[in-house]
Amino acid sequence: MDEADLFQRFDVTGLKSARQRSSSRKISESVFDKDTLMALYKLAKKEAFTEITGVVSTGKEASVYHGLRDGEDVALKIYKNETSDFRHMSKYIRGDPRFASWKNRRQLVQMWAQKEYKNLSRVCEKVRCPKPIEQHKNVLVMEFIGDGGVPAPKLKEEGPSDPGACYREVMGFVGEMYKLRLVHADLSEYNILDYGGAVVIDFSAGVLLDHPRSMEFLQRDVGNIVNYFSKLGVEADYGTALKGVLDAR
Repeated sequence: MDEADLFQRFDVTGLKSARQRSSSRKISESVFDKDTLMALYKLAKKEAFTEITGVVSTGKEASVYHGLRDGEDVALKIYKNETSDFRHMSKYIRGDPRFASWKNRRQLVQMWAQKEYKNLSRVCEKVRCPKPIEQHKNVLVMEFIGDGGVPAPKLKEEGPSDPGACYREVMGFVGEMYKLRLVHADLSEYNILDYGGAVVIDFSAGVLLDHPRSMEFLQRDVGNIVNYFSKLGVEADYGTALKGVLDAR
């Protein structure tokens, strides 16, 4: 497989905005450096995906693409080797017993991708989240949450139809993660999708309870969720919510 084969059906239909459509080619050129292409070839050879069809979202640290795997939707999250925030990433990896030290930014970015894969694998049986498929270097292939190449909306974008039920569901997920000795560490309305219920995404920052700052991150996660749902009229109390998580074990 060569680059032309990989992108022969690279399409910009189904993207969320005109801005994304007009910039998709530029995005692909900046994200797909030589190392990333090699990682994609490896994953394609393992049949983790068969086609990349368009851009779902872009950010400083990663871009997410919609792809297909034998006709089924998948998401490809590509962590950017050159523009990722070194200091932001390092505070979540340093102190994590699963990962050794790194020598340069590229190694750290690859650890970041591996970290999200491991975190998703750890919790996907108990928490609604994208199921991981494969990971190699700076590329993660996982379940696509949405329909027809269009991702499910984030809570921040549309808000839940039943805030109370959604709050209880999300806090239940926080408790399940805690029982599995994991803290999401970046949980907010920006990282929860509404797709027949709540779906938690963006697990790359997640830390084990062994991490020296795990309790700080847990308290922040709970505070973010309580604050968001309180604004929607839900009777959410921070102390009660945190105790519920801690008692879950």
